[in-house]
Amino acid sequence: MKNILLSTVALVAFAGAAAADVSWSGAATLGYNDDLEDGVYADVDIDIALSQELNNGWTAAAKFGFELVDNGVSGSNGFQADENILISLTNDMYGLYFGDTEFAAVSYFSGVTNMQNDNFSEEDGEDVLKLTATYGMISGGLSYAYLTDTAAGTGDSDELQQLSLGVSAEFSGVTVTAAWQDATTVDFNASNGDFTNGEVFGLSVSSSFSGADITLAYANDKAADNNSTGIEVSYPMGAVTLGAFYVSETNTDDNFGATVAYSEGDLSVKAWVHDGTDEDYGVNIAYAMGDWGLYVGGSDDDGAYVAGELDLGGGASFTVSYANDEDKSDNDEIGPQEYLQGTTLALSLSF
Repeated sequence: MKNILLSTVALVAFAGAAAADVSWSGAATLGYNDDLEDGVYADVDIDIALSQELNNGWTAAAKFGFELVDNGVSGSNGFQADENILISLTNDMYGLYFGDTEFAAVSYFSGVTNMQNDNFSEEDGEDVLKLTATYGMISGGLSYAYLTDTAAGTGDSDELQQLSLGVSAEFSGVTVTAAWQDATTVDFNASNGDFTNGEVFGLSVSSSFSGADITLAYANDKAADNNSTGIEVSYPMGAVTLGAFYVSETNTDDNFGATVAYSEGDLSVKAWVHDGTDEDYGVNIAYAMGDWGLYVGGSDDDGAYVAGELDLGGGASFTVSYANDEDKSDNDEIGPQEYLQGTTLALSLSF
């Protein structure tokens, strides 16, 4: 209800702006999947963007999304509405945001793959109030999660919780990022498994040496008193890029892994193997052949897939895919293209 009210306020405010830019975009998918109870499913997205340049160098903007979904499951109430909104006020140095935006720590921190203790809260359904600033090569921000009475379930008044800070700075080819989030006892959104209540700190330094990109990072989960210290290296050699990482963990097995990526012409391949606490291995292959895109691959965590996507022109495409996840979770999104479990035939349109 709060998001709907904010959306109405934003639309009324922009309606009176003579020089406001208003744009509409959308996408629709109609498909059949043999793993769904009803077989047929549909998804329609409508996105509205509004922008107004003010006289003092600031720009006011709002984004609103509306989604209609029929997930093909018997007993669901057909099409369901889902709305979100982001309102912003920005200029060349500062930005003020409220709504569907990432917490500051996640926005600025850049760590190493599979660090176990850089578990900053990630936004997924919470409303976020965020302030950002940029001075030359230094940028940073702070944010709070906004909690309503209903979400809190505590009977307290609406409030801001969990201060989150992030900063990124570049000096002579060296990039430094740092982030911190405060602890909170409030569970903002029980369905968001990426929201963490504890205090977390992270620091990273990255640069390039002899053609290799190198990142050193440290993260501390204060509540558990556990640390992660890692290094990651990426080295391009023409069409091939090699990568490797190692993370020392104080509370569990160390994490390490390697990647090989190839991209040239119509073919791209990425293969990886991770070991330690997060064990995973896999490969993704994509090949363009005229109007067709062919995709095959899979991973130990995600499942396997094979698919063909035909470009019909004008923003339309047709996809045929088969994907299999041994966990068989409902409506699994498998592979980079997020294919559904089972065999799928789908027509997609973009506007």
